[in-house]
Amino acid sequence: MKAKMLEEAREFREATTEQEAIEELVDILELVHTAISVLGVSYEELESFRKHKKTERGGFDSGIYLIEVEEQ
Repeated sequence: MKAKMLEEAREFREATTEQEAIEELVDILELVHTAISVLGVSYEELESFRKHKKTERGGFDSGIYLIEVEEQ
């Protein structure tokens, strides 16, 4: 499943049209649903974790992300 997720992420990155990008996102979302099912987590719980993490560490809305983090 992880290998398939990487494959779909590469295909999303390489998409040249909006339609292709949406189709790849659908595949990624399907894999997310499968993964959380395997992990025994509901989509609502995943969304709760996402919101908490975004509050604590920020999101990607502004298009800024860390390339590397150094431990102190």
